[in-house]
Amino acid sequence: MVHPERERTESGMQLLAGKSVLVTGAARGLGAAIAEACVRHGANVLVTDILAEELRRTAEALGSQAYPQVLDVTSEASWAAAARVARERFGGLDVLVNNAGLIVGKPLAGQTAADLERSFRVNVTGTFLGLQAFVALHKETGAKAGSVINIASVRGLIGGAGATTYSATKFGVRGLAKSAAVELGPLGIRVNALCPGPIESEMSVGNPQFAGADWGAYAAKLPLGRLGRPSDIGEAAAWLGSDASAFVTGIDLPVDGGLTATSYSIELAS
Repeated sequence: MVHPERERTESGMQLLAGKSVLVTGAARGLGAAIAEACVRHGANVLVTDILAEELRRTAEALGSQAYPQVLDVTSEASWAAAARVARERFGGLDVLVNNAGLIVGKPLAGQTAADLERSFRVNVTGTFLGLQAFVALHKETGAKAGSVINIASVRGLIGGAGATTYSATKFGVRGLAKSAAVELGPLGIRVNALCPGPIESEMSVGNPQFAGADWGAYAAKLPLGRLGRPSDIGEAAAWLGSDASAFVTGIDLPVDGGLTATSYSIELAS
């Protein structure tokens, strides 16, 4: 992880100066990268995860602008507790990044109803509860504007082998973003779906479920010829959370190296 005290951005501009952000699933992977980008862009960040010890270490690495809060995204009570902390520490929230999620990388015949139910509970119900908590806090604090970023996936835009339950949930995450964007726009809240493509992270290259995947061959087929970096997603999230995207709501933003312009998919080991 890059320490936030490093050189801010190539342009020197801080997109989130003075804003407060909550990122779920921030102990590691894309969530940690998103939190790092938000800190680097000037935000105070409530980093949340169910992995308490990893979360503590990540917050320490991010520095004084990051505050850890254990959060089970499937629990309404846990969301209420996180919202209280956000109000006490920041006076409210400007940005919510619904990043927490899981993937079950098995062929359709090997999936179970339990796999589907667990995936929906974390990926979709967790996002739904986050939206509700953010809106309640928004009204409670009298905020005039806000931004919610649902981390979906290109597999919520197109299908792929071994992604049945994951794809189903990420289509759901996109649906939540679109409907919420329409409903919450009059409150000044923007809601967008950020759709990562093949990113080199714990959920993909570092995931034992994909140990047999040829990531190098996959990357070579992408128009940009490489896998994405977690920082690519962090920068996109910072932009969607910032006033630079003030007229952007209800969109799907693929950050995928051109994957969705192609017809390629990673091949799973048989």
